[in-house]
Amino acid sequence: MVALVACEQPVPRNSSADGTFDVAGYVQQEIQRLQTRQPAVLKSVRTENEPAETIQLERVEWAEELAVFEEADINKPTLKEYYSREEQVLPEGGKAITFNRLPDAEAPIERLYLHLSPENKLQRLEATLQDQNLLFYSRRKAVLEADPLSGHLQSYHINGVQKLVFSDSLHYSVQVNL
Repeated sequence: MVALVACEQPVPRNSSADGTFDVAGYVQQEIQRLQTRQPAVLKSVRTENEPAETIQLERVEWAEELAVFEEADINKPTLKEYYSREEQVLPEGGKAITFNRLPDAEAPIERLYLHLSPENKLQRLEATLQDQNLLFYSRRKAVLEADPLSGHLQSYHINGVQKLVFSDSLHYSVQVNL
């Protein structure tokens, strides 16, 4: 009897097999951490020309709160072909990676920008997402800021617009600080 064993280097939780930062994996890890920890959250919401409404939340459903960032995952094999990728080494040794949707590509993420530390920890994520069909238009810019040392979520904000065919556009912004 012969047994064959394959040895592979484990892929870090924040990277995919091809070395691209795993946005969905990062978001899932943060959801689990925040669900357990349940930090107090200061959340401001503003619509149109109304003043911002700010509340402090003691309990948050993190999977719902961070869903927009999970949507910004382009590591799916069906999406990668729709993007150009630019990588730049930053002066502090980290890197900036920008994915831009190719012209005429039909993909939900228009642009994804990642700022990673020299240790490959997320520092900042910027995603522009667009969804459009015959009845609905939505465009959101979502920005996530992480702690420079730990890479854990510190704050995020989302600015967006929604429009149904037979109604006015609704502009909104959400700012969350942990």
